[in-house]
Amino acid sequence: MAVFKQKSRWDRELGFGTKNYKRSERFINRDGSINVKRTGLGGLNNLDVYHWLISIRQNTFILVIIAWYIAINLFFATVYYLIGPDHFGGIDATSPFLKFMALFFFSAQTITTLGYGHIYPIGNGASIAAAVESLLGLLSFAIATGVLFGRFSRPRAEILYSKNILIAPYDDITGLMFRISNKMQYELMEAEASVTMTLNNPETNRREFLNLALEINHIDYLALTWTIVHPIDENSPIYGLTAKDLEERDAEVLVLVKAINDTFSQTVYSRYSYKWDDIVEKARFKPLNQEPDHRGKLRISITDIHIYDRVN
Repeated sequence: MAVFKQKSRWDRELGFGTKNYKRSERFINRDGSINVKRTGLGGLNNLDVYHWLISIRQNTFILVIIAWYIAINLFFATVYYLIGPDHFGGIDATSPFLKFMALFFFSAQTITTLGYGHIYPIGNGASIAAAVESLLGLLSFAIATGVLFGRFSRPRAEILYSKNILIAPYDDITGLMFRISNKMQYELMEAEASVTMTLNNPETNRREFLNLALEINHIDYLALTWTIVHPIDENSPIYGLTAKDLEERDAEVLVLVKAINDTFSQTVYSRYSYKWDDIVEKARFKPLNQEPDHRGKLRISITDIHIYDRVN
């Protein structure tokens, strides 16, 4: 078994502490979020609805808006039904279900301040409930518009990472490497990458964070793809460690990419991580096919960054 090499000049402190966890836990999730939940100040302190709505996936956000719209109309339709369908004019339904559905659509017209006028409240109780719903509707749509604008205008780096990280031939040695590409049509400039490996030290039984020096840590344009390489030479902190050693030490590779989004002229960040079971030995990424189209633009299929070939 390879000897673990501890060199203080490689050590980094990322803010995750040095505790050696018995279970294999990620420090960074697949979606780039930090895998930490802060507690101790009560449930309300952990409730950050705006951040959650800004950061959730687009499909989830749409489902949340639809679910909220249906739920609030069901709630007020129930309130109107409890007040009594006879307190609303224009309801010509006979069955209880059809009356409830008529009040549901009246709620939808009231919360949007649309008001067709076919159904109208009669009496103070029904009018007060309709007035409260109208106010709630104005506030809800104002908040939803603000959140939608925040999601739309939020500068970000949509970077695609290769599914695996390889230990591949590199010059006369080997290198730890993965590929990234910009998923969107806007440009990312002045891209910088930093890579850290965290693993358990069997001698000290502590978690260590080791800086992995890169062949190139900065490029001017992330126009096509970028293969990020850490040369595994005698100066590497993981020199002599095999994939089996990395598994036993519960290794995780933490990636931080920083670039400038030229649409917003702002710095954006992207995070990702690879666990030890994402590491593939004796493999090499397959070169991407880059050909100009009929307009003279280079075309690449960025999903091909995942493809690799086995080598001896």
